[in-house]
Amino acid sequence: MALLLGLVLTGLSTAIQAASDGNEDARDAFAKAQEHRSRGDVRSARIELMNAIKADPQWIDARVLQAEILLKLFDGIGAEAELERAFDLGLEVTEVRHLYGHALQLQGKWDQAKEQLFANDIPVQHQAYAARIVGRVAVQTGDDALATRAFDQAISQDPANADLWVDVARFRAGSGDQAGAIAAVDEAVKLEPNNIRALQYRGELIRFQFGLAAALPWFERALQIDPNDVSLLTEYAATLGDMGRMTDMLIVARKIISLDGRNPRAFFMQAVLAARAGEFGLARTLMQKTEGRLDDVPAVLLVQGIIEYGETNYNSAVDKFRRLVSLQPNNRQAQNLLARSLYLADDPEGTIEVLKRQANSSGADPYALWQAGRALEAMGMQARSVDMLNRAARHDIGGKTAFVPKTPIGVLRAEAERAPDNAIAVIPYIRALYHSGDFAAAFSQAKRLQRGNPGASDAHLLVADTAIALDDYDEALNALAIARRIRFSEPVMLRIVEALRAKGAMQESGQVLAEYLNYNPSNIAGLRWMAYEHLETENWDIARRILESLRKRIGDNDALIMAGLSQAYTGLGQTEKAVSAGRIAYSVQPSSPVVSHLYGRALLADGSRAKDAYDLIKKAVTMVPQNATYRRSLAQASAALKQ
Repeated sequence: MALLLGLVLTGLSTAIQAASDGNEDARDAFAKAQEHRSRGDVRSARIELMNAIKADPQWIDARVLQAEILLKLFDGIGAEAELERAFDLGLEVTEVRHLYGHALQLQGKWDQAKEQLFANDIPVQHQAYAARIVGRVAVQTGDDALATRAFDQAISQDPANADLWVDVARFRAGSGDQAGAIAAVDEAVKLEPNNIRALQYRGELIRFQFGLAAALPWFERALQIDPNDVSLLTEYAATLGDMGRMTDMLIVARKIISLDGRNPRAFFMQAVLAARAGEFGLARTLMQKTEGRLDDVPAVLLVQGIIEYGETNYNSAVDKFRRLVSLQPNNRQAQNLLARSLYLADDPEGTIEVLKRQANSSGADPYALWQAGRALEAMGMQARSVDMLNRAARHDIGGKTAFVPKTPIGVLRAEAERAPDNAIAVIPYIRALYHSGDFAAAFSQAKRLQRGNPGASDAHLLVADTAIALDDYDEALNALAIARRIRFSEPVMLRIVEALRAKGAMQESGQVLAEYLNYNPSNIAGLRWMAYEHLETENWDIARRILESLRKRIGDNDALIMAGLSQAYTGLGQTEKAVSAGRIAYSVQPSSPVVSHLYGRALLADGSRAKDAYDLIKKAVTMVPQNATYRRSLAQASAALKQ
């Protein structure tokens, strides 16, 4: 038995002189703990070690192994306490500096952790472990150079360590090297196919790379190994929620709370579900149970703002959304929510200030332009209001234009020239060139950045954006194909669809959309485009189903969705529903040629208001006289009037 214990213990030196060798009950519990640990069931291992320690509190080996188990459960405080008790029993700190530093790292005690991990008396067999934890500390303190050195040292000393490769993957992903992160986590899974952390992070990267549904099999495979791993359950539940599988998410969230009664993310997920159902009081109560531990997380600020907005506490909503925008200054959804809250809080000037940057770009969100128009109207600036509302009516929903830079272009150029391969320095310069209309120079800079950062998805997106601006869709699609392999995200999907449609490759565009929605079945942008493609091919019922689903999720205030429903119902011959949907769309955006035309078509098909149909379609033709479809509809409306 003593020989067996010596073989299975990890992290302990045989030179340790224990205060006790463990009595029979303690050794039995210890052996069971090792069996659980070997299967990846660390929670059961922890329970057995508690039994072992209870049976023999003086046994150092049990306390050290319990510390290792607690570290795997991310309990740095508990691990430190067990190690301190082991020191009191006679354990030399040199034997476990790697574990002690790890416990301090989990608590955010960076300097104390470094003191342990940089000590020159760490045994050789633990130096790779210590280097790995140094890498973690460096990542958490923003010292990329130290992280690189530490992880390189750990790899040279222990290249077959799966946990190490997971840490390397996280570091590479945080540095923007998505391709390198994928390669690292794949190595971790290959080395240890049943490693929970490796499987979990592979799922997270798959979710990032391809979409929500693609991640589920990885999480479920890991849950078969340990169905009670809280970190894993949390990522699984979050993914289910993002997919719209709210009932499943709620079941998992409740399980998390049964395992960890203070888990803030589980309460947050329940709050999201309550907010979506309009139960804002319940959502607030659930958010309070997070005890403020997530208050700096952007998604949490978003939900907190929505709760305040839903309860008409617009000034409080402004506070939440303003914090969100400060954290994510290029988040258009956050900008729009902040602007709307300011408007409802009787601050139209604040609304304009928030939307100014977005409104100054050619690819501005129509909803943002509509809000800006209403704010200008409230300020008594009628002429500017009409101009803004007319821009909104044109539904310019093409590729997102780079935001207007605040720094002079000369300064940005100098910074880019000093660090030509540094994405942080070069991207603002490319955006400035793009905004100034110098697309050729922007494209040249983007290509250079792409060559220096082949694993960064954003580098390939910049090439695609600048190529599209130059009408070079083949170059754009080549760049997007690389970006897609790294991460098949919504921005990548939208740009591919835009480029393929510009080339007239409608069927291929539909295939890309279908694949994206297979992984992300609840994505609003993808569903919107899929509905539009079905409208174009006169698949009226499929388009209707998609648009009604979107309407249920986001309400009646999206003019294009309601106009699309009007078109679908017209095609189905359900003219009463078509007219109703068209009326709602027209009430939201009466200055839109798209809305005017489709509402007019619905009235024309209904046959009861031919004059109104004619007037609406004529209005669309007046706004966009070059549109052949509108002109044909006007001829039909004119003929109907003469009958």
